[in-house]
Amino acid sequence: MEQRQTSTKIAGIDVGKSKLDGAVHGLEDTTQVDNAPAGFSELIGWLKARAVGRVGLEATGGYERAVRQALEAAGFEVVVHQPIEVRRFAQMKRWRAKTDRLDAQLIAAATAQVDAVRAAQDPRLQALAERLTTYEQITDQAAQLKTFLEHVTLADLTQAVCVQIAAMTALKAKLAAEILKQIKAHDDLLARYRLLVSLPGFGPIVAATHVIRMPELGQMRRGQAASLIGVAPFARDSGQYKGQRFIGGGRSRPRRMLYIAALAAKRWDPALRAFAEQLLARGKPPKLVIVAVMRKLVEAANLVLSRGQPWLRQPPA
Repeated sequence: MEQRQTSTKIAGIDVGKSKLDGAVHGLEDTTQVDNAPAGFSELIGWLKARAVGRVGLEATGGYERAVRQALEAAGFEVVVHQPIEVRRFAQMKRWRAKTDRLDAQLIAAATAQVDAVRAAQDPRLQALAERLTTYEQITDQAAQLKTFLEHVTLADLTQAVCVQIAAMTALKAKLAAEILKQIKAHDDLLARYRLLVSLPGFGPIVAATHVIRMPELGQMRRGQAASLIGVAPFARDSGQYKGQRFIGGGRSRPRRMLYIAALAAKRWDPALRAFAEQLLARGKPPKLVIVAVMRKLVEAANLVLSRGQPWLRQPPA
């Protein structure tokens, strides 16, 4: 989603578990408030008094959720940075000092450089994202236990671990059913889900993940969706890497699901299988081929949502 440069004042908020530090880009004064509803009201008043229109936050494991919701409800445009984005910006600017106040100023400066913003937080998606995160974490834990089980020889330990795996599997199924039930309870979310599930490799959980974690899909130009999720190739023509292209950044959680979709699509969809085989025949490495399929899929997701029409199976080229 594009954002034209404006004269809007920009602020940065350093989010801590109990405190919020605020700074306005280009101004010296700062503030600190509690990370609680009363503090949100004080912060909003402080920002409005300085004619701030855009606010940058750093993702901090969920501590930023409540203040983001309060800021968006108050009419602010909110940009949530991944920690690596802010660290890279600090390195580029050779910004080494670190305090909560300085971190707020750094986030404000980083936000001033952003030319695209993410979709406003939908409270429905926020609740669904929490359930989906639990689903993902339980999936990872169950996989770790299955790996651990390969090295267990004692019968009683094997039984205990199997009981845990069974419980996790049941909880995963329950969470998946609840996520799909809640998506289907809202006509707009259900419409997006049905369009996404028409894509090759997009099963119910993959489609649900993109509904929840990629709300911008359908509103971007060609190439922006791939960049947002982190599968767009960027040049790094320096030293031994001259002529090579790399991916990086983006949203890791939906990208993991997109990888699963690409593996299935590359195998079962005739057009994508032919595309992958062509790349392999040209000597491209298998990993690059998978990323290329992922890129085609996320751009197709953006396309079907923008057109409001399901994906039609393409014949092999």
